[in-house]
Amino acid sequence: MANAGSTGTRPRSGPTLYHLADVRLGGAFPFLGAAGAAHRGQVRETFVRAIDQALELKPALVLITGNLFGTPFPSRDLAEFARTQLARLARAGISTCVAAGALDAIYERHYAAGALADLDGVTVFPPTPKAVDLPALDLRVVGASWGSAPVQVDFLSAIASQRSHRHLVGTCYLQWPEAEDGLRALRRQIAASGATYLALGGSAVRRNVSTEKVAAWCPGAPEMVVPEEGEGSPLLVALESEPEVTPKPVARRRFARFTLQPMAYETTEDLATAIRALGDPHLAATVRLIGTSRINQFIDVAELRQRLAHEFLALDIVDESRPNLEDLDTAVYPELSVAGRFLAVARAEMERAGSDEARRQIGAALRLGLALLEGRRPT
Repeated sequence: MANAGSTGTRPRSGPTLYHLADVRLGGAFPFLGAAGAAHRGQVRETFVRAIDQALELKPALVLITGNLFGTPFPSRDLAEFARTQLARLARAGISTCVAAGALDAIYERHYAAGALADLDGVTVFPPTPKAVDLPALDLRVVGASWGSAPVQVDFLSAIASQRSHRHLVGTCYLQWPEAEDGLRALRRQIAASGATYLALGGSAVRRNVSTEKVAAWCPGAPEMVVPEEGEGSPLLVALESEPEVTPKPVARRRFARFTLQPMAYETTEDLATAIRALGDPHLAATVRLIGTSRINQFIDVAELRQRLAHEFLALDIVDESRPNLEDLDTAVYPELSVAGRFLAVARAEMERAGSDEARRQIGAALRLGLALLEGRRPT
């Protein structure tokens, strides 16, 4: 038997929910640089695939818990696009409940009135808690939107007093606590809610914060929206005595971080080949160069990034490597040569440096200086 935080595929007997969050239609995606504008189109396409999937799965209700939009002021075109997609659900007899998030806040009514107001089959929760009853499903949904102030976590424990049907579902977008004390407090509020299921938003990656008796999930974004590793997808939730939660991925793109050590490569071109091997047109990647590097191994990260960017959706290269003192001691530059004197100055500065960051900067200057002195001018 699955517990409150489980996933699975066993036959369902109760109503099902389709839970979405952090779609971010119209978002800026600055971490993608020049690819950000095109990614807005990808996010639209992914949302269409999510609606297609919902129509295939035929849930009793769709829940969207925050950041359907990536802006509180969606353009007329973007608002109409969202309305058109949600209207597809309504025509299939599937209602939708929306709890607005921090990016699509409903204060001054821009989000609700400008985008989804008066749309049949769609309920946008106000900033104060509101209950929606679905008697045919023996279900009550209690939700609150992010308005001019965040939804407070004590909203969750207050849900317990709202039970009027067999199934009680809470919906909201939260500020996720980072500290352990905050997470423990959140779990106490979740346990006190008495809900059958809590549909949460506020994390771009999937999070299961279920307690022993209450299933509580944040689905994460259906498509990549932040430079953060982890999966996100719509969730199919079977409301039983022990709810069953099944991720239903629709994403095309992902973000990943990689670490490479320059010392492992004989030449900068070998390093470029290693980065190229990671390439994927659907991957936004950050490559960190760490550890030690050879003192004559100048790495022009801007040139590398420009040369390899077409292999990725987006690429960032950060050089945190530095030559260590042992490498400097074995250098073969004549003491009285310009390179030898430059090396001696760099060694003395590295010994006096008070932090790793200072040593990294000195090491970068050393590698660049030696490259220039040897005629290996950066591109």
